Amino acid sequence: MACRIYRWSGRLLLFGVLLLAGLLLPQLPAVAQSQLVGNGIRGDYYEGTNFQKFVLSRRDATLAFDWGHMPPALGMPTEYFSVRWTGWLVPPATGRYVLHVTVDDGIRIWVNNRLIMDEWRPQPVSRFTTAISLKAGEPYHLRVEYYQDILDTRAVVTWERPDEPLTAPPASWRNLWGATAQVPKPAPIPTQFLFRENPKAVAARVVPPLPPPTEREVPAQALAVAVAKRAEADIRPTRPPSLPPSLARAAGKPAVAAFSPSAGAAAVKRLPTQPVPARVATASRAISNAQLASLSVGEALTLPELYFNQGQARLLPAARELLDGLAAALSAQPGLRFEVQGHTDNVGNAELNRLLSQQRADAVCLYLTAHGVAAGRLRPKGFGGTQPVADNADPAQRPLNRRVVLRRL
Repeated sequence: MACRIYRWSGRLLLFGVLLLAGLLLPQLPAVAQSQLVGNGIRGDYYEGTNFQKFVLSRRDATLAFDWGHMPPALGMPTEYFSVRWTGWLVPPATGRYVLHVTVDDGIRIWVNNRLIMDEWRPQPVSRFTTAISLKAGEPYHLRVEYYQDILDTRAVVTWERPDEPLTAPPASWRNLWGATAQVPKPAPIPTQFLFRENPKAVAARVVPPLPPPTEREVPAQALAVAVAKRAEADIRPTRPPSLPPSLARAAGKPAVAAFSPSAGAAAVKRLPTQPVPARVATASRAISNAQLASLSVGEALTLPELYFNQGQARLLPAARELLDGLAAALSAQPGLRFEVQGHTDNVGNAELNRLLSQQRADAVCLYLTAHGVAAGRLRPKGFGGTQPVADNADPAQRPLNRRVVLRRL
């Protein structure tokens, strides 16, 4: 009898454990997903006090550097250099944050493209503060620029959190009733709250959709694969059925007619000095050199060959070749300033598309500044899918909306 009771009690205990596990396990993924863990911020290092010569990029765990009289990285000088940190800040609590900065020499800080600190000048070790209200769990685009002139080299950013006020501990016998109490000091922003990419946008790209792709989505995916394989041949991710209007007018006929097998030789005779393939390949350089200066203030120009794969802000090889020519043209005309506009298609969440378009504009500006264009001449801005130039319902035209536009300021 005692043996039977023991068996039944053991079974009941096992059943209870399994039931409890069944209740708890479904909740574990939600808890893990809600706890975003950062991986630091991107640092781009340059020779010169105004980002003249790009040297290297690396991941920095936080924004607290005291290099003394040593170079900040291998291959960098000890003086006359500049650094640009870009990434995303995800606050742990909602409320007012106070940033404390210790710097020698100049520093500027933007949060969501809003300049909240501008101390850009040669100076000895100095301390500054600024405050901003942030919402818990919301990604904020963070950009910090620093330059070192001579002597001491320091750039330290610390913060006061609204949920952890810097107040003295209560008086007790442990601190001699307040006589030896120490007030906490602002701490550097922990790595867990800093991200190189927007964590929400990355999560949206990484998690696969539950339903299978529709027939409309297949051409866009196949297009992305084709672009990756043929980028070295300077082929656009997608191409409209005919040449752009300006090139079509120059040729006198659509691109299809110029390349048809039956009219190939005749087309060459009609355009002996301006073959259509060469014009398409060099259109970016022609625009960069001839049209930038002719743009009026407020006038916009779409950069040809500068398109993106769906859901990505990574520059394709063909785009890098275009930007090399554009950087040279901008360097030759230092008086021009532009708003660099990022655009997307309308697939997915509108807010995530806006953030993605901002990343695309930032990627273009970062590439240009790394190749000698002063950062102050460029203003990145993302518009998401609010300004389409092609039919988003047509998979063949949709990639044309994933573009970058220059608007003269």
